[in-house]
Amino acid sequence: MKNWSRLQWLTHILCWLPLMVLTAAYFTNNLTINPIQAATQRSGDIAILILLASLTMTPLHILFNLPQLLKLRRPLGLYAFFYAALHMLTYTGWDYQFDFNLIYASIADKPYILIGLAAISLLTPLALTSHRWWQKTLGKIWKRLHQLVYLTAVLAVVHLAMAVKGDFLRLQGDIWKPLAATVVLAVLLIVRIPPLRRALSARHRRRRVVKITPQPTAKANPPGLESLNPQKQTETSNH
Repeated sequence: MKNWSRLQWLTHILCWLPLMVLTAAYFTNNLTINPIQAATQRSGDIAILILLASLTMTPLHILFNLPQLLKLRRPLGLYAFFYAALHMLTYTGWDYQFDFNLIYASIADKPYILIGLAAISLLTPLALTSHRWWQKTLGKIWKRLHQLVYLTAVLAVVHLAMAVKGDFLRLQGDIWKPLAATVVLAVLLIVRIPPLRRALSARHRRRRVVKITPQPTAKANPPGLESLNPQKQTETSNH
């Protein structure tokens, strides 16, 4: 923590802020008429938002050469897991009192529960193996394992889209959040396509080389050496 940059401090503060707001709203009775539903929805929305933010760090680095953003991927991923776990515990513990018979019975009417369960099931091993020790221990397997974050993000957005009430074909109802999340996720996945990623990286390197290449400047003759210039010497003798 002593070596954290201002950007890292800001990231941690912003990630804790939604929980503080949610807690304050609960204790001041400002969590809407249905606090359980509000807490469940908000924690899920925050989890998806932070997960998409973690996936944004690499493209921003590729486009603008900001290596400091790469240090934010791990904490953002862990915060996404934290809010996803809070989302699940709010639903299973606060809403259903851990009565798994009722939860199982509700799946018929709410199939998006299974999609959400699959998403957090994939996110759990990623959070548990996020430490550098696991990266060194697992080697190439670690990279393949953490590529599951893309599938996790897709499942999370599908879960959100199925949970909201609305008609996507007619663009009616509360569909702006899943639509926005879908667009953002699509862009983040497209820029990771290997040919496009290499092209963007190469373009950025060329722009960077142009900026740092010094322009040639005319060298002035040192003082006192004008006499070494034959033309200057001839003009002086004519005067």
